[in-house]
Amino acid sequence: MLGLRLGDKLELNAIALMGTTVITALFGLVFWAVAARYPAAEVGRASAVISTAMMLSILSSMSVGLLFARFLGSTGARSRPMVLLGYALGAAGAAVLSIGFVLFIPNDDLFTSWVDRATFPLLAITLALFTLQDWVLVGLRAAKWVPLEQLLFSAGKLGLLMLLSLTLVSSGIVVAWAVPAAVAVLVVSGVLFLKVLPNRPPPSESATQIPGRKGLSVILLGEYASGVTTVTVPLVLPLIIVAQLGTQANAYYALAWLISDAFNLLLWNIYTSYMAEASNDRRSSYTLTRRTIRMVWLVGGLGTPFLLVAAPFLLSLLGGEYSEEGTTLLRILAIGLPFTITYSTFISMSRVRQLMGRVVFLQVLSAVLTIGSAAVLVGPFGINGVGLAYLGARVVTTLIVLIPLRRMLKEDRPEEKPLVQQEATP
Repeated sequence: MLGLRLGDKLELNAIALMGTTVITALFGLVFWAVAARYPAAEVGRASAVISTAMMLSILSSMSVGLLFARFLGSTGARSRPMVLLGYALGAAGAAVLSIGFVLFIPNDDLFTSWVDRATFPLLAITLALFTLQDWVLVGLRAAKWVPLEQLLFSAGKLGLLMLLSLTLVSSGIVVAWAVPAAVAVLVVSGVLFLKVLPNRPPPSESATQIPGRKGLSVILLGEYASGVTTVTVPLVLPLIIVAQLGTQANAYYALAWLISDAFNLLLWNIYTSYMAEASNDRRSSYTLTRRTIRMVWLVGGLGTPFLLVAAPFLLSLLGGEYSEEGTTLLRILAIGLPFTITYSTFISMSRVRQLMGRVVFLQVLSAVLTIGSAAVLVGPFGINGVGLAYLGARVVTTLIVLIPLRRMLKEDRPEEKPLVQQEATP
């Protein structure tokens, strides 16, 4: 049905990752609903602490995680040293960024005591390792375990929060988030390092060969630069809106962006599975790419008309003002989904081919176009100007990649051997 092979790892892992996204979103809503038992000021402070720690953990772990997804299948018995090194890099990055944040960024509103400041780097490191272990599972082509891990983590933090909320323990929201994450890291990492990684079979002949130390360093730096641009856009756009339109306008923007970004995250789940599978089986690259394109167009093809029609109803869940102010923005973002698919397909194929120069160039270009045009368009068009800026950047980058993408797809196509016509026997 629809050309999908639900029994194969590509589709199963993609569905598992998309299921993880849904689980995280649903439990997240319930978590913050329970957290509302705390005073509003504490909820806001805890939310800022957690979101900052998560941002820093993503910055420090995403580049390493993408290396896991692309090369862990090629390491065989060397998997454990590679993962240990990746964990060390991720933890070190999280430590440097979080300690720098505590020491050099004004944060008196976030941290109420020296204990909060001292434990913030531990939170960031824990979340970085928690993120990396999911990437390890993706690289091992075992993403089906990620939803279970996220389900147990989400249930654990929700249960702990409900217990702590009865006593309104200081920093209870942050503690309820951090403790289950630490437990998950200990349990999953124990299983990985003691049982799974030491018994890895040798890589198949069709797996992507790991580049040398210099090549890996170049890819790692490229992925880090790519990750910085990915985080920069959603961080800067609200600042532009607040500066020109105020905090109320940013509230209307934030919900529309969150809904649209959920579909982008579903697409990213599919591309993540694709990169892991294509790196493990270069001979099937063309087939895997075609199946990936079917899946992303299924999600995006359904997502665009759904959002165009349902935008006012989804936004009205938080009130009529959200629907009135944010519907046009959400619809503009929905129109951008097909362009995002084309652009992201090219980016993912380039990552598989280790062409990080073009990945970084396109993502930096997209970020500059989005932020630069948003700063200009927000004034005359309000929050809809952000949508127009985002859509314009996606259109430009899609036009840039169309011909190279077509060329890459043609290069992946297996050569058809001409049939040899046998001479008729008299």
